[in-house]
Amino acid sequence: MSYGNSLSRRLAGWCANYDMHFPEAAIVRAETAIIDVVGCLLGGRNEAAVVNVGKFLRDADSAGHAGAVTQGAGVGAPWAALVNGCAAHALDFDDNFFPAITHASASLIPALFALAEETGASASAIVHAYIVGLEVEAQIGKLVNPAHYESGWHATSTIGAIGTASACAVLLRLDAQGVLNAISIGSSLAGGSKNQFGSMVKPLHAGFAAMHGILAARLAAAGVAGVAETLQGKWSFAELYAGASAGEGFVPVLFPEAPLAIDEYGLVAKLYPSCMSSHLGIDALLALRAKHVFDIQDIVSIDLHMPQFMVDNLRYQYPESGAQARFSMNYCAAVALMDGVPRMAHFTEDAIANLSPAMTRLLSLVHMHPKQAAPAAAALPWGGDCMARITLAGGRQIEQQAMYPKGCQQNPLTEQEQREKFLDCARGKASKTDADALFDKLKSFSRAEVLQDVFSSMRA
Repeated sequence: MSYGNSLSRRLAGWCANYDMHFPEAAIVRAETAIIDVVGCLLGGRNEAAVVNVGKFLRDADSAGHAGAVTQGAGVGAPWAALVNGCAAHALDFDDNFFPAITHASASLIPALFALAEETGASASAIVHAYIVGLEVEAQIGKLVNPAHYESGWHATSTIGAIGTASACAVLLRLDAQGVLNAISIGSSLAGGSKNQFGSMVKPLHAGFAAMHGILAARLAAAGVAGVAETLQGKWSFAELYAGASAGEGFVPVLFPEAPLAIDEYGLVAKLYPSCMSSHLGIDALLALRAKHVFDIQDIVSIDLHMPQFMVDNLRYQYPESGAQARFSMNYCAAVALMDGVPRMAHFTEDAIANLSPAMTRLLSLVHMHPKQAAPAAAALPWGGDCMARITLAGGRQIEQQAMYPKGCQQNPLTEQEQREKFLDCARGKASKTDADALFDKLKSFSRAEVLQDVFSSMRA
């Protein structure tokens, strides 16, 4: 089959090149991302959305061989991907990936783990397929963003479905035609609105992308064929999801002619279990807290100047649940100033139901203001910077700009921060000793000869 320059055909041909070898740095970054998402998955296993999906599975015909964190017995790979994808994203603690603007790992890893557990694929094959899936998401992101994301689509569920379909097709070692069909099928399964932010459905979007990725790849493997070009042109993904002129003339430049997306853009691992849009604000306020001496009671106003899309995402001034709190700049700011680094315990239902008077007062003092990105920040993949200003009694003002969110390549988590996050997430599922051992095993994931210890952690 001849492949032209269209995005679908170029991606399919590139994905199906099984002689391609990725740089060691990319493999290490992938292993770090796998550690992070497995921790998030274990941390989210008791969230209401995940528990309720588990209840649904108990009433469904879901038997199979893959592990799901809500089930003791094995379930079918698509069901395991649905549950584990939801769990990985339930705390909003999982990484962000640019320029796709997706929580890519939260759908890719659960899908690839579930499929590998059923097919016997190796750890190195999972890592290879994961890097491929990221690349597909990055290229589609370049095609349709920022219009796609800013118009209200949750790219984790839209772009993520197509990227995960590609990764799963590669894990199944489909040829170029098979990958092309998986991309085509995946584009018909893409959906999900940012209107769901703060609800149980929001983390399910990562689960849907994981489940749909497996379904698309397996349908393609069974011979289901779709239209060859679904990403560009009339009635394409680009036109329907980002506007008629989106990505006109876009031609991808792919590895080895260009750096891999995982190396060029990287993944932003989170230190705070809240929406990524809140993180620059948190970073700035933590810096002010560390650099200046002031009394919380003397705060008159907390003003955060940030890009419009961040303001739009953080829409709960007075959150009524842990899920809403993760999308509340007011709450995240109050936590940062009162307690320091936001932790998982700050986003429980009990924490939200029992706010102190001092915390409630701070919620009313936080104000977000849309701003243009500073010139130095305009080209940054996460969309800009944040300027925080605290006004104190007597008129004193202190300011801090944040440009590189904690966890990005320019401001990475230390290994100790990664380990502490993983142990915090795994608490209750495994002892500290067992969680430490799992962390160390995941550090060299691509060279793991036996995956059973990892897969067993995916079961209730």
